[in-house]
Amino acid sequence: MTWINRLKLWGGILGIAALVFALTVVFNQRQSQVASVSATVQAPTSIVGSSYGGVVTDTYVEPGEKVKTGQKLFTLSSVQLQQDVGNGIRPVSTDAYDIDLSKGTITYKSVADGYVASLGAVRGSFLGNGSQMAAIVADGQRTVIGRFVLEPIDYGRIEHGASARIVLPNNQLVTGTVSGVQVVTEGGAPVTYVTISSDGLTDPALANLTRLDTPVTAIVELRDDGWLSGPSETMLAFLTKIGLR
Repeated sequence: MTWINRLKLWGGILGIAALVFALTVVFNQRQSQVASVSATVQAPTSIVGSSYGGVVTDTYVEPGEKVKTGQKLFTLSSVQLQQDVGNGIRPVSTDAYDIDLSKGTITYKSVADGYVASLGAVRGSFLGNGSQMAAIVADGQRTVIGRFVLEPIDYGRIEHGASARIVLPNNQLVTGTVSGVQVVTEGGAPVTYVTISSDGLTDPALANLTRLDTPVTAIVELRDDGWLSGPSETMLAFLTKIGLR
């Protein structure tokens, strides 16, 4: 056998060994992550309500509309308010509503910058006191809560601060970290709810894809306890560095 053929032989053997090692590392990586059964975006929500109800006389916004703090939502005329004023009671305005004692009306306002998630006001309708009249989803912090069905061994490999990925409805990926883990029993079987925090969810460019209760997919990295954990991390770090991951 010539030296050239020997070099080809050894080159082929090394190439096959490298391919097998790479595929083994990829397989090991796949075993070190788990995808959610379901997941939704969560956001801080402010409920608008007061101790006075009445008949809606004007509406200024629509559900889904962007609003600013202090922006008018709707106005209602309250018989109860008029009776209280007649009895000498002087209720005061709050951040959530302005009271006009002379007219007996209440104008409800947004308590945060965000968008109108729900609005119970229809012109001419009656809204009872103590009821939820509107809900405003605030801009800013967003999290994802994913529902996972895990084997006990996998549950033990979920750690706070673990890396996670969020797949948005347009298949765009957003990175995050595990900030909470809770286990509940549903139908006699344990279900794990994982909270994922991500600054990327607050990107204004993703506002329409990160609204309250938007369905997404959450993928959580599990602690790698296998003997290939070291080589896997080294290889994946290299792939990330050169832009292939």
